[in-house]
Amino acid sequence: RTTFINYTESTNSGYANNPYGSMNALCYGLSVNLKRVTKKKFLLGFDLGYENLRSKVAVTEISDYTGTSNNMVDASGKTFLNNHFINLYPYWGYRFTTQKLHFDLTGGFDIAYDAKMFEKGTVTIDDGTKFNTSGFVNTEIDIRPRIQLSVGYWKFGVYIGYSYGIRNYQQALTGGAPNQCYSRLARFGFTYQLN
Repeated sequence: RTTFINYTESTNSGYANNPYGSMNALCYGLSVNLKRVTKKKFLLGFDLGYENLRSKVAVTEISDYTGTSNNMVDASGKTFLNNHFINLYPYWGYRFTTQKLHFDLTGGFDIAYDAKMFEKGTVTIDDGTKFNTSGFVNTEIDIRPRIQLSVGYWKFGVYIGYSYGIRNYQQALTGGAPNQCYSRLARFGFTYQLN
């Protein structure tokens, strides 16, 4: 939930020592899906889309590197980690129906390519000086098992879901204790059927 900023005076730039925050931030996405419903109400389909997934971490200190030494300075602020994913969700499931509503329970996994990952934030120290933070992180693919429930009426619907990533985002870090950081995504959204 907290980290500090590595700041270098000579370049007037800084970045979060650990940008992988556990605090929630607003995320959004847009996708299209193709779904087949059999006569026995079994489902098979896939969903392809773009999503910006974000997390937040609070900043409590700045490690100010002067060129010869590091000075720790109390600070307050936050930085956001932005992940721009292209996401493919193949799934299967079952449809339950009533007179007016249908309920689709599906399961599968996200194949999520992280096209761009960067952190950005603003931090203030005690004398009122503000610092901007920015940094880029290596991009890779994350596989996320996913379960989802959608409720539909005519062409409109809503859904909730949960994805559990298996990629350790900090596996390449060296030094110190073993680090672990996995994506955990609670989802909700709206759907509209085109045909």
